[in-house]
Parts: sequence; structure tokens; C-alpha cells
Amino acid sequence: MKTKHQKRNIVSLALMLAVNTLIWPGCRTYDQSSEATEPTPKIHSMAATDATNAISLKSDLLQVTKQVPEKATLGSTIETDLNIKALAHCANVVITDTIPAGATYVKSEPPAMVTGNKLTWNFDTMEKGQVAHAKVWYKADKEGNLVTCATMTAIPIDCATTFVGKPMIAIEKSGPETAKLGTLVNYRIIVKNTGNADAENVVVTDTVPEGMKSINGKTLTFKLGTIAAGKSKEIPVALTAEARGKHCNVVNVATSNAGTAKAEACTLVMQPGLAITKTGTKEQYFGRNATYQVVVSNTGDSDLKEVVVTDTAPSATKIVSATGASISGNTSTWTIPNLSKGGKQAFDVVLTSETSGTHCNGVVATAEGLKESAEFCTQWKGIAAILLETKDDPDPIQMGENVTYTIRVTNQGTANDRNLKVTAEFGKEVSPISASAGGQVDGNKVIFAPVATLGPKQVLTYTITAKGTAPGDHRLKVDLTSDMLTSPVSHEESTRVY
Repeated sequence: MKTKHQKRNIVSLALMLAVNTLIWPGCRTYDQSSEATEPTPKIHSMAATDATNAISLKSDLLQVTKQVPEKATLGSTIETDLNIKALAHCANVVITDTIPAGATYVKSEPPAMVTGNKLTWNFDTMEKGQVAHAKVWYKADKEGNLVTCATMTAIPIDCATTFVGKPMIAIEKSGPETAKLGTLVNYRIIVKNTGNADAENVVVTDTVPEGMKSINGKTLTFKLGTIAAGKSKEIPVALTAEARGKHCNVVNVATSNAGTAKAEACTLVMQPGLAITKTGTKEQYFGRNATYQVVVSNTGDSDLKEVVVTDTAPSATKIVSATGASISGNTSTWTIPNLSKGGKQAFDVVLTSETSGTHCNGVVATAEGLKESAEFCTQWKGIAAILLETKDDPDPIQMGENVTYTIRVTNQGTANDRNLKVTAEFGKEVSPISASAGGQVDGNKVIFAPVATLGPKQVLTYTITAKGTAPGDHRLKVDLTSDMLTSPVSHEESTRVY
């Protein structure tokens, strides 16, 4: 049995060693100023119920609840539970439990530090709301009440935090995979800080490749300053494509605390090309067909989309056919959805005309801002076709009787004939007397004056008066020459003289 003086020393020692120490009944303390013979409990919260034999100890920092069985049998193993909950952030947490007199320690979970009949669990720190559990098993060795005690100690703790982060710089560059020669090519640079600390003194250097041009020179520099963790900055760059081929634009980023990075974007600069030719019939007669062929070619570096070909026939002609085209008036239109690089496509147009002259047929091809044209000219002309006719009246005739010969020259063709000359030659049975249209009688011949032009469908008419001079079958021979005729045209008229 401890004396009152000994109990006071225990209390003083407990107060010196720890703050907020709480003890369950069975391990009581006394106030140093108290002279009472009965122990006085320290400031704590305690509860017990007959139903569960649960007790709870609570301070500003901790709350410990302990449960023991209400009854046990001699020789049986008794299990106790401790529930430790931090009510605030605290450190140097020490929980103790005791094996009561009359019992033998079996085990504990988690394993406690065992000193005699004292079990101890230590926690360096406990966060507010953190819960820990402990179980103790001991064997009941004698009859009667087994009293077990527990204590808890902790000190308050507060912490100041310094975050140590690491910036990480990254860069991306994007742009079109292809571009047309002479056009503006727009690139996009994105500088990112993928780390968890600010990146300082961020500088971006963009080197303009050969074949591309910037209005700001060959080296572009962008001072971005600080980029916060997880943030990014975007830089637009516009370059002009000056040469065909693949050009790679390299960009570098440097920092004072996040290292360096680089990226590139490559663009294939292409020159689109379009060509068109037209061939056809150089000369054609009226009413006949002239055929033309249009050939469209892709002479560039890439496919051409929506190539439109428009053929316009001259007003003096008429479209006979244009296979595959949409025809409106004298215009034929074709559309090629895609003309591949190096590809060609041909179209045929057939025209006719009734108008003399040289008429030119033009065609235009357009695609993606390109425009090319071609034309082909055809000389349209008619052809003279001369009909020579001779008729006598009357027939037959008696000797000494007159007969009239009518000569008709008709241009049945579609072109003028020029320098037409008509001569008539008589036989011995009939002799010429006179002739119309200034015809001259020269012995047995009649010669008419040349006619400069005989137009299409025009007719020349001549008459000759003659007299029968001898019986027989007379033959009047008429000859016609002209510029069109490569050899004279002759016609004979038979007259019976008796």
C-alpha cells in the first residue's frame, strides 16, 4: 500500500513528464495540495456502463475508449479493446494499459512494449480524426474482480509547411503539313510548364528555315518571363513559303530553372500547276463538222480539286456535241472532282458553221485559284459546185430555119466561183448568128465575156441564135472554165437538121 506522500510524488512526476495525462480508475492520482485520505481524480472524462463495461477518457487532444467483458470464467482468456482517436493534431502519444493482478498476459495487437504488467503503445504523431485500435488478451487466474488501468499522454503540435516543387518546361509547335508556294503559313507554338513550381526567365527562339521568310528576320525571339506551374503560353508565328520542298521550322525554349526543350514542325511547300491545250480541224466546209480536243493537265505538286473546264464556241458556229458536258447555248462545261498530280483528262467538242471566215474556239480551265486558257481557230469556207445546162428550141429544124440555144450556168455550192468563161462551138450543120450578154460570134464559135464572180445559188443565162445550114445531127459543144474548176466542164446539145 502506497502512502499519501508517495501518491503525491506520482502526480507531480506525471505532470512534469506530460501534458493532458488521463488515468482510468484503478490507477488513481491525488492533488498535491490535498490532505484528504481519499484519492482525487485528475481532470478527465470517464464513463462506465454495466452493460458493456465501456469507459471513455477524453481531453482536448485525445479520446480513448476501453471495453472489457462484464463477466469471465476462471481459466478463460479475456479480451479487451482500446479505441484511440485524435481530437487534434498531437505528438508523443503514449497509451498504457495494465494486466490486472490475478491474470496472466497472453498477447496484444498491435504488439505492445511489455514491462512487468504494463503494456505501452507509442505514436510519434496523430492527425486530427485519426483512429488507432489495440487489443489485449489475458488469462483469468483467480476469482474476484480483475481491475485493469490505462493512461494516455500527448502534447499539442502545430506545423508550418514549405512546399518544394520542380518546374518542367515543354514546348510544342504545330502547323500545316502542306502549303502552296507564295502563301502565308501559320504556325502555333505552345510553351508549357508541366512541373509543380514556376518556370523563370522563359525565352523562346524560333529559327526560320531556308525556303521560308518572316518579316521579322531569320531568328525570332520571344521573352515570356515566368510561366506558373501547370500553365502555358501560346505564340503565333506567320511565315511566307518562298521555295518548293519540305521545310522544318525548329523552335527552342530556355529557362533559368527548368532546363531547355525544342520542337519542330515540317511543311511541304507545293506549287500547284494547271495546263490546257486545244487542237482541232484547221479548215472545214460549211455544213460539215469540225472536231476539237481539249486536254487538261495537272502540272503541279499536288492534286487539284474541282477543276472546271469551260469551252465557248464562237457565235458563227453551233455546238453539235460535247460528250459529258453541261451545254448551255454556245457554252460547254465539264467539272473534274479531282485531277491527280501529273494527271490528264481530255474532252471532245464538235462544231459546225454556215458562215465563212476564221472562227476561234476558246476554252478556260480553273482550279484552286489557278486559271489557264487555250483556243483553236478553224477556217470555215464554202465550195462552189457549177452546173452547166444547154437547151435548144426548137428541135428538129429545117435547113434555113433558126434555132435558139439557151445556156445556164448555176452555182449550186456554198462558195463563190470566180473568172467564169463560157464558149460555144458549132458544127457544119448549124451556124451561129448572134449571142446575148455581149457574146461575140467568131466563125463557128461564140465567146462570152468572163464573169468575175458567181455566188452560191446564182445563175448565168446566155442565149445564141443560129440557123440550120446542112442536114444532119448537129452537136453544139459548150465549154466552161473558172478558178474553181481544175479542168473545163463541157456539155453538148444535139439538134436534128433536115
